[in-house]
Amino acid sequence: MARGGRPAQPARRAGGRAGRRAGTSRAGRAEVAPSSPARLARYLAPLPVDLLAAREETAGLPEPLARLGIRTLGELAALPRTALSDRFGAAGPLARDLARGWDTPLVPRTITERLEEALDLPESASGSQLEHALGLLIDRLLARRERRGRTLRTVVLSAALVEGGTWRSRVTFREALADPRRMRLVLSPRLIELPAPADALRLRAEGFGPPAGDQRALLAEPAAVRAARLREAVRQARAVAGPEAALRIIPVDPDSRVPERRLALAPWDPGE
Repeated sequence: MARGGRPAQPARRAGGRAGRRAGTSRAGRAEVAPSSPARLARYLAPLPVDLLAAREETAGLPEPLARLGIRTLGELAALPRTALSDRFGAAGPLARDLARGWDTPLVPRTITERLEEALDLPESASGSQLEHALGLLIDRLLARRERRGRTLRTVVLSAALVEGGTWRSRVTFREALADPRRMRLVLSPRLIELPAPADALRLRAEGFGPPAGDQRALLAEPAAVRAARLREAVRQARAVAGPEAALRIIPVDPDSRVPERRLALAPWDPGE
């Protein structure tokens, strides 16, 4: 049991988020809320129960509490825990703890890296011009020192459209990449999905892999591993573009006068 007969709750402590939020609610100015449990409870007592709306778990309580005549956190803190639990479920005891200044500790917001490159496009950009713009974005993104030699696992290719609106495509590579040529091979087909001409093209890194030095060259791998990787690539290509996505040329009648009879196309198996 904690002081004052309150059941022990290791995940909460005096102050925390509740004290910080209350410290900005008086007269619209920032204040430093007390850290002592008893002083913090007195500090919170005259504040309205409307403060509970700022917490997702207790957002629905201010209105029913007001209907019951409970308008301040001090009045709420004086109510029995069991009565609040019976009436409001888990949100009731939590609101009572908040009114007494007990809450989970503050956790600093995680700083997320934003690695992005953008390029304005001419109005007539299409086809090879779009691919050239994409190549520039890839080169710029890989050259950013914030990448710190890491490979890219997931990227988002997006565009601002001439007619208004935006388009975006999220791509997760089968393995983390830092090779601009392989990235172009994966991302270039996505440009066909653009619904309208674009004013600007953007490329953002969303997920990182190991340092680029850990990548293996395709031709340096054992033949069996290389064949397995090629078969998987062919399978994915056929899943997207159909059974004719990977074909091989077979000589049928090289001496024929009819060009169509000289060669034929057949499905290609990397294991052959």
